[in-house]
Amino acid sequence: MQKVTFKDSTAVFTLDEPRRPHEDAPEANLSVEELPYLWAAAPLAVSFEPEKPVSREIPDFPDGGMRAWSVVIGALLMSFGTFGWINSFGVFQTYYQQNTFQNQSASNISWIGSIQYGLIFIPALFTGRLLDLGYYNGPLAISSVFYIAALFLVAECKTFLQVILCQGVATGFFAGMLFGSTPAIVSHWFLKKRSQAFGVLAIGSSIGGTILPIITQQLFGKVGFKWSVRAVAFIITFAVIVANILLRPRLPPSNAKGGIFDWRAFKNPAFACCVLAYNVSLLGLYVPLIYLDLSGQDAGYSPNFTFYLISIANCASLIGRLSSGILADRFGALNTLIPFTLVGAIVSFAWPFATSSIASLVIVSIIYGCATGAFVSLIPSAPARLGGMNDAGRRIGMAITCMAFGATGGPPLAGVIRTKSGGFDDVGLYSGGVILMGCILLTATRYLALGKWVGKF
Repeated sequence: MQKVTFKDSTAVFTLDEPRRPHEDAPEANLSVEELPYLWAAAPLAVSFEPEKPVSREIPDFPDGGMRAWSVVIGALLMSFGTFGWINSFGVFQTYYQQNTFQNQSASNISWIGSIQYGLIFIPALFTGRLLDLGYYNGPLAISSVFYIAALFLVAECKTFLQVILCQGVATGFFAGMLFGSTPAIVSHWFLKKRSQAFGVLAIGSSIGGTILPIITQQLFGKVGFKWSVRAVAFIITFAVIVANILLRPRLPPSNAKGGIFDWRAFKNPAFACCVLAYNVSLLGLYVPLIYLDLSGQDAGYSPNFTFYLISIANCASLIGRLSSGILADRFGALNTLIPFTLVGAIVSFAWPFATSSIASLVIVSIIYGCATGAFVSLIPSAPARLGGMNDAGRRIGMAITCMAFGATGGPPLAGVIRTKSGGFDDVGLYSGGVILMGCILLTATRYLALGKWVGKF
């Protein structure tokens, strides 16, 4: 059908044939990543403004090269210095419970780590919006100063309240200020290899979560608590400074409508279900990571061995982070995330019943680490695909910020269950149950995004 256009001085009426892809687009099935950038005329359009040209080009993403990969290395270092520190809390949980705060319950002490896990997600809402508006490196540098100062102040804390405020609130919040928009920065440089780049980014937290607990544990007995924390703070300071140098946005500022928190995004059922799935999964996902050490000691194993379980899990997550990124670029982010999350649920169910031998605990730690590594690596992928790049920072930031509810509530709930039951059997059932529920919601998200049960997403 031929287009017929009527014009006068005030209005333009356009009748067009049914909706079709852009004529230059390839005949093969379009990937989800390309959809936001393709344009097709509506059957009937009424405009009371002069016609404006609409770009039909897909934005050019480097998808590689020295500059793009240097940004990923900067993101890796930022992940090392933020999530690496947060993932090391299991060592502090044991140390505080056995030394500094023996009068506090395991549930009360776990609030320090839970506040960290929760607050690291919240600032993404603000940093993502600032990135979209063109403000990144200035806020990043300021937040880095406060974060480094908070790390060194942890060594000076003497009371439980001081540790809550300094290690829990301050390091958690400013770690979030640093990491919050890092995935969005990476998405500026990658499209087809985006999930792979996210996987490399997430490796940083695995390396940090492996190395930092070992360093801390070894130094506790040699130089004491204060210098152990200071040594770790110096290492993180170096990583954060280099990350500040390497991380740079590429796309121009975009003042998308909707403010800091765009509620309209939740009108997309797939996005709303995705955020809910992340929250439910996080209610159980970090529970084994925090309590692996204590569960091993409860089974009668030496603390000199059990603290390595956290490092083993974090090291194994390297496999999950790298492999999930490669698989997600080929098969789809949720198609990769769902089976990894299901494995995480099964291992969480099995964890309390695997304390009969050292070998079984190590195997559980390795499999659990792979599963959780994949989950963390692919968190930004689905929100990034559920819209265009003009507000990608805000959309990813909203998803990450909303995850704070699940991340904060999970470990204390597990601590209460452990206190009431006197063991970890019920904790494992709780953790595995909520992760399994999250897996079901991720499956629903894929269906809502594609409109069918099978397909690449």
